[in-house]
Amino acid sequence: MRLRVLYHLAFWSFFILLFWQQNPDANTRDILTWFILLGVSASVVYANLYILFPNYFFKRNYLVYLLLLVLTIGLGAFILWFIIPSANANFNLPLFQHFINLFFIVVITSSFKFFREYLRKQALLIKVENEQLKTELALLKSQVNPHFLFNTLNNLYGLITQNQNQQASDVTLKLADLMRYLLESSKTDLVNLNKEIQFIDDYLSLEKIRLSQKTDINFTVSGMNKELFVAPLLFIPLVENAFKHGLNTILADSFAHFSLSVQGNELFFEAINSVEKSTENSEKSGTGLENLKKRLQLIYPQKHQLDIEQTSNQFKVILHIQL
Repeated sequence: MRLRVLYHLAFWSFFILLFWQQNPDANTRDILTWFILLGVSASVVYANLYILFPNYFFKRNYLVYLLLLVLTIGLGAFILWFIIPSANANFNLPLFQHFINLFFIVVITSSFKFFREYLRKQALLIKVENEQLKTELALLKSQVNPHFLFNTLNNLYGLITQNQNQQASDVTLKLADLMRYLLESSKTDLVNLNKEIQFIDDYLSLEKIRLSQKTDINFTVSGMNKELFVAPLLFIPLVENAFKHGLNTILADSFAHFSLSVQGNELFFEAINSVEKSTENSEKSGTGLENLKKRLQLIYPQKHQLDIEQTSNQFKVILHIQL
């Protein structure tokens, strides 16, 4: 509010200084006449900006606005023509000339109003879009947590029913660590990549407990020579997908290989897992991958690539992100 008042004062001060610059020897009558002219002009301008604009123009009553604007300017021109002394040759102008001068000032101030309104609406639009983006991201992120928790609790239930109490205890402690990370990561937009890697390691350790020792599970990391930050929980859907659709039935030759590599600001995550013929194409409808695609589109637009390849015996996903 205070800044707006300063802008208005600066605008009218410009005309006052312009008068002093062009009329250094002005007498009292000329000064008084100039302030009368500015006062009437300001009345016409503010009637347009704060009465006609909001009540008619912005409500799209354009014809009524135009008629009232012409009447307002005409009234101002008549007042100036009537009260300015005819003996004052510098300001005693024809009625039509006063109308043209007031119209010119109204056009200038209206342009400022339009520009300011445009900036305000653009800022509001950006704010709304950002709020929608945050809401959608929060919703997508929240969908990761129950999905992950459901799978892990299933693992824990299996161990308990098999009377593997020590392993169940280990899984419970590991699950507590994982859930702690899930809660922490849900409060931030970016996390340290090292924490994401540790999260995947912990998750894989839980899966190794559930699965046969013959199942080939490994995770390799390379290129981590500097600190990087990434959106949280981007890779876990790919890891979960491998176990949900590829290793849901334990076979001797089952495998799940994961790798993460960093090359400059380029990040590559690869997931390859064995696939049973009975589960072929089932992952295409998985909510985890669909969720991931939406999050990538929102967080890394034009900065990511998700490639999916499938053969009769394996499923492969490569995620490339420009950080």
